[in-house]
Amino acid sequence: MKATAVSLMVGLATLCSTTVRAEDLEAARKFFVNACATCHAVEPGGPVRQGPNLRGVVGRASASLPDFKYSEALKATGWVWDEKRLDQWLSNSQESLPGTSMLYRQANPDRRQLVIAYLKSISQ
Repeated sequence: MKATAVSLMVGLATLCSTTVRAEDLEAARKFFVNACATCHAVEPGGPVRQGPNLRGVVGRASASLPDFKYSEALKATGWVWDEKRLDQWLSNSQESLPGTSMLYRQANPDRRQLVIAYLKSISQ
């Protein structure tokens, strides 16, 4: 377990650069699957689960997919999902937007960056 955590953290430095190595992106994908994929699909045309499909989320307006029932709080934001907004959201969704239906809190900024790096990779 410790080796995996160290490997993820070492790869994080590369994830934040403009050139992302395939193995670093794979580490980010694996973390996303473990932390987020129960509630969110990412495959093109994938099903709505407890949360909306996150394919293409970076750069997308919040609460904009027609096939998902978003909270009134999220519908009212007018947000566009970018790295800064996602980092804030993933740190504590309830604190970031009281009244949202998403319950997620990731205090570790390195782990949040893994999720964001993966989401960016499937949003281009």
